[in-house]
Amino acid sequence: MTSPNTEREIRRRRRYAPSFKAKIVAACLEGDASIAQVALQHGLNTNLVQTWIRKAKRQRQLSAVPDSVPLPPPADLPTTPATASEICIQLPSASGTISVHWPVAEAAQCAHWLKGLLG
Repeated sequence: MTSPNTEREIRRRRRYAPSFKAKIVAACLEGDASIAQVALQHGLNTNLVQTWIRKAKRQRQLSAVPDSVPLPPPADLPTTPATASEICIQLPSASGTISVHWPVAEAAQCAHWLKGLLG
């Protein structure tokens, strides 16, 4: 009988090449087989493959968003001019222009709100 210490195997975390991950994600997104089937065929845990898919989708969304978006010049001046103590944001929409006025003292909250709005 062997002691428990000699039977214990040290398990190390596996590392997969980005090209391998991309191949697995592509196979899952093709729709021919379920994520579980693709994972089993390659000896992978389904949750690991789902994590790769989520990361790949996030990467695609981030790469699809441009660093800056050019805005058209304003058609006319706003009816209420912004003062030096406020931030004025104008958003064109189907039903007209939406104007948002925000105190400069709360610029961080304005930036947080704008990031949430733009997704």
